[in-house]
Amino acid sequence: MNLKTSLFSLVVLFIGAFASAQDYKKEIETEFTAYLDAIVNREFEKSMDYIVDDFFTIISKEQMVELMEKTFNNPEIEFEIKDQEIIKINDAEEIENKFYALLSYSNKMNMKFNSKPSETAEEIETKNNLIMSSLESSFGAENVKYNKETKFFEIYSEKNVYAISDNGATAWKFLVVEQRQKPILEQLLPKVLVDKI
Repeated sequence: MNLKTSLFSLVVLFIGAFASAQDYKKEIETEFTAYLDAIVNREFEKSMDYIVDDFFTIISKEQMVELMEKTFNNPEIEFEIKDQEIIKINDAEEIENKFYALLSYSNKMNMKFNSKPSETAEEIETKNNLIMSSLESSFGAENVKYNKETKFFEIYSEKNVYAISDNGATAWKFLVVEQRQKPILEQLLPKVLVDKI
């Protein structure tokens, strides 16, 4: 085998490996987008199909759907999620016979806390200041704005999610990574990944 043939074989091998890496990332992107769309469209039952199965040993699907319905359909809060964008999908790594790829994404949330007819302007302002303080603490002051005209809190959020698959190519499921959820994540992720949170 001459040098040209060897180089050509290496290039073909590299391109094949690169293409297959892009295939699984495209699959993750497609499935994660479907997951987010299900939430935005309030198809909560459907969104459960994209969550890691082991999660439901801690909280049942029924409880999760009920919790999401209560959150999104609470008459005291108007809630909208928009402008979802996948920022980055890291290369998958195989750990304990499963594949894990860390995904970062962003979205914008608009939230309006409806006032009761009996609330005074002063009570509403106090309540809004408390909400603003709480949201700034959760998302960072630079990521929260209050629109006085629409009375919506406008929140920019970035989150990390693990995409998890048994074969590293298809059937990706997702697990949102949040520091405050670490006790739950310890039950669902390998220690090496939990230690990075």
